[in-house]
Amino acid sequence: MKDRLGLAFFTFAAVVSALAAWEQPTILAWLAAMHNAILAALYARRKPAKSYDQRGLWLGILAAVLPLATLYPAQMPVPILIVGLLGYGLVLWSLLALGGSFGIGPADRGLVIQGPYRYIRHPMYLGELILRAALVVSSPQLLLAATLLFALMIIQGARALREERIINAYNTYASQVRYRLIPGVW
Repeated sequence: MKDRLGLAFFTFAAVVSALAAWEQPTILAWLAAMHNAILAALYARRKPAKSYDQRGLWLGILAAVLPLATLYPAQMPVPILIVGLLGYGLVLWSLLALGGSFGIGPADRGLVIQGPYRYIRHPMYLGELILRAALVVSSPQLLLAATLLFALMIIQGARALREERIINAYNTYASQVRYRLIPGVW
C-alpha cells in the first residue's frame, strides 16, 4: 500500500510540476518536472528494503513536500541561475546513481558508492540545498524562502544521520568517504 501511495505522490508531483512549467516555462521549472518524473520512475522500480526506518519516513515526506512551496522565479541573474543548475545537476546525477536504491524514507536497499557518492555521502541533499539557496536569493518572498531553506537544511541533516544508522556496511563507507554533505566541513 505505501509503495502505491509513494508512486501516486511522485506521479502527482510530476504532473503538477509539468503543468507549472507549461504555464511559466523556465529551465528550472522544466528541470523540476523532469526531476519529479525521474523520482516516480525510480520509485516504481525500487529495490525492496532489507530494513526500514518508519519514523524517518516523516522526514522524507517533509523533504519531498517542503520544496513544493518554493516558487521558481520567472527570471534569475545568470550567475545565480548557473549555481541553481549546478545544484540540480548534482541532484539528477545522484538520483541516477541511486537507481533502484531510491526511497523517500531511510531504508537499506543496498549501499550506493558510485557517481557522486564517491566524493560525499549525501550528494543529492547537497544539490537540493544548493538549488534552494539559489532560489532563495532570487525569491520575491525572501523571508519565506529563507525559512523554508533553513527548515530543509535541518530536515536533510536529520535524514542523513538516520540513513547512516540503518544502511548495512555504512561505517566502512563513512571511513572511505569522510564528509556527509559539505566537503571539509561536515
